[in-house]
Amino acid sequence: MSRLVYSFINKLISNASAPSAPSGSTRGAINRDPKAVKAKRVGYQISNGSAGEAEEIDIDLEAISQAIRTDSYLTQGVLTYQELIFKSGWTLQSKNEQVLDYLKFRLEMMQVATGISLEQLFEGIARDIVWSSNCFIVKARARNGIGLPPGVSLTPVLPSKEPVVGYFLLPPQTISITRDENGTVTGYTQEVEGGGDAIEFKPEDIIHIKTNVRSGAAFGDPWIAPVIEDIRLLRKIEENISLLLYKHIFPVLKYKIGNDEPGQEATDEEIEDVQAMINGMDNDSLFIMPNRHDVDALNINAIDGKPYLDYFENRVFSGMGLSQVDFGRGDTANRNTADAMTGKKADRIKGWQQSLQSAIDSLIIDELLIEGGFDPLVNPEFDVDFVFNEIEQERLIAKENHEIHKFNSNLQSFEETRAAIGKDPTVDESRLHFNMFGNTANEAAQAATENKSQPENQNGKRDGPKRQTESEKHYSLDESDEQTPFQSLLEKNIKQSADTLSQIYEDMKKSVLYQIERRESRNTFPMNIKSGMIRFNQLEQDRLSKTMESHAKEMLMSGILSAHESVSSYKQVKMSVAHGTIRTFITENNKSLEERLKKVIDSRLKTITSEKEVGLAIHSVFKSLQHQMISSVKSAYVKSYNYGYALGLLSADESYASVYYEGECKSCLSRSKEIINLKQFSSLDEIAIFYRIPSWHPNCECELKNVKGG
Repeated sequence: MSRLVYSFINKLISNASAPSAPSGSTRGAINRDPKAVKAKRVGYQISNGSAGEAEEIDIDLEAISQAIRTDSYLTQGVLTYQELIFKSGWTLQSKNEQVLDYLKFRLEMMQVATGISLEQLFEGIARDIVWSSNCFIVKARARNGIGLPPGVSLTPVLPSKEPVVGYFLLPPQTISITRDENGTVTGYTQEVEGGGDAIEFKPEDIIHIKTNVRSGAAFGDPWIAPVIEDIRLLRKIEENISLLLYKHIFPVLKYKIGNDEPGQEATDEEIEDVQAMINGMDNDSLFIMPNRHDVDALNINAIDGKPYLDYFENRVFSGMGLSQVDFGRGDTANRNTADAMTGKKADRIKGWQQSLQSAIDSLIIDELLIEGGFDPLVNPEFDVDFVFNEIEQERLIAKENHEIHKFNSNLQSFEETRAAIGKDPTVDESRLHFNMFGNTANEAAQAATENKSQPENQNGKRDGPKRQTESEKHYSLDESDEQTPFQSLLEKNIKQSADTLSQIYEDMKKSVLYQIERRESRNTFPMNIKSGMIRFNQLEQDRLSKTMESHAKEMLMSGILSAHESVSSYKQVKMSVAHGTIRTFITENNKSLEERLKKVIDSRLKTITSEKEVGLAIHSVFKSLQHQMISSVKSAYVKSYNYGYALGLLSADESYASVYYEGECKSCLSRSKEIINLKQFSSLDEIAIFYRIPSWHPNCECELKNVKGG
């Protein structure tokens, strides 16, 4: 923190004499006094009470809060929306580095002063918006300069007399609003049941963010309110179904005593004895009856409650804008159905994100900038935008590819393309791909983009791109006209593990970026890299190893079975040693890859001269080393299959195996038909065989065969 303060103050001193505004514009602020610039509201507004009286929201927020805390469906639904809003994170963007440094500095100081991190504050805002459609933030003022950044002169925005030093969230259910007859807010009141006296707040000290607002209303209407009654009805039906189940889980028995013949009628004593006997019996007891007694089970057709449960449950899901997939019920959902449901959910989340972006920009960031003398109205370059990162990466990639395709097809300019994908139209063109790497690389990139926008298949160019995950593109094998069973098995296992491995690799990259972002605000550039600065999450390492190990074991077993098919008799293979060998091999390979990543990242970070280059550098490092991960996966699967084949031959008392390969790799062709003495290696131990069989090198596809069986 001290380094950040020192760095920022130095920047202020060094830039004090340098004009940061364009010609004709000056640093400062316009008159922000509401008495001078604020427009008077016109027309009457909707109010829950008389003008000048405090009004509360006409929906019971306390009941909604209690329902969310006690009902699993509501809890899951609210958490789903709340988590997705900040799923991909957020950034602060500005054309002026000095302004951006100032804002980051102010926000850092607020975290220290309030003890609340930015993530907690913003996620709390999202939480209140999701469940109540209202969020109230009170501004803490710097009384006597307490909490202000050292060495920075701040001017409060009128009519306030002290600058903002922090923000705190207030429970929406405790707030009432006072307005005049035209709807102008004149004050806020917080009152907590069982607490002290009510607290009055001035309008300039409260930030009220609201969504789903009726024209003229003071509060936003909670979108979840209509769902409460549906959930109550569903729970009532579930209660009735449970009673029905309890009532009919055991059959209703009719016990008959006596008959119509004279002298065989039932007596009161006999009936009472039988009643006492039945009351003392267990549910699984047997009846042993004389000829005058008879027991029948009555067949009562109870109502089938499942259709009613399904209807009202789906009604709850529809009311929350979620699907069965979001609640973990994807048995009947396919990819297209899931995409459609996800798109609808994403649209609602983006609506909330737009409201939050607008409110944070205008009600929080702008005030902090003006207090520091950076008024965005005076100079647009002083503007700082709070921006959510895209939560739907597939849609973002498709949009960007489409815009690039239009640029390559001469339908729009370079500046229009950058603006369409959310980038600054002006850029240092010397840092573009073409100017850095030449025309050949540029043509390859252009061809790849055009192929994604309009891919070619057996029917030629299609208007709509065929869906294919990024991981499938990375991990697919070269397809020839004919594949051996071994190649087909290898390709199947690589494709099955591709999505998981690609996601793990992406998570590792995000983890590295997060670690650097936490440090870069406290570092000067070039960054001072210390040994062990970059660490990979142990969970990510375990996921990577377990995924590879699972498919490698499948390849091992397939190799054993294939070997047994080529012999007449065999013994059982000891799997524990084989599994341990594969596990060790995969763990060592993954550690080697991680160490390689760390070294390359450390090397690249030492050459970085600004924050802008950090993300690009890390992305390029992971991109360049991704082929090593692909090769590592492939080598592990090939070696596991051949290891299983070798163990299968040894269990049949076979001594030799032959290397089989048909392809274009010169290294593999040179070793094709090579004979391997399995018993010679196994005389040491079975583990020794593993390191003396294919794969010989990265991407090797050599296969072991039985010398006798072929």
